[in-house]
Amino acid sequence: MKYLNNAFLLLFLCVSGSHLLAASNMSEDEVRKIFTGNTVEGERRDFEDPGGGFTGKLINFPEEFVNYYAEDGAVKKKIGEKITTGKWRVTNSGKLCAEWKGKKEKCAPVYKDGKIYKRVTKNKKGRNLREYRYIKFIPGNEYNL
Repeated sequence: MKYLNNAFLLLFLCVSGSHLLAASNMSEDEVRKIFTGNTVEGERRDFEDPGGGFTGKLINFPEEFVNYYAEDGAVKKKIGEKITTGKWRVTNSGKLCAEWKGKKEKCAPVYKDGKIYKRVTKNKKGRNLREYRYIKFIPGNEYNL
């Protein structure tokens, strides 16, 4: 019985450990490599905020977007037919930062989750605001943004 308990514990730690490694934040170089000069197709989901209290649950209706991350730090976002311009950068700790026209800069770490990349922005109190899912990376400015 002790052997079975130890085997189960070892299996649990292996599975848990691989999940934790899969969700670790990416380095500055890794983030720059996948975003610089690429078009990225993805979706944004907001976290619920019923009556001013964040529940930590994602709203089930994602908003699709296409972003182009130019090498000079310019970024363009297309949602539907609307195009917005801004600036992007990567911090030394690997956080992807975006500042859209008329908005404050938001920075958050990027991590790989299976075949997609994710980034979660937070408010001043540290509560989750939005989850960005970066699903498809295409070299160049695919949509002429």
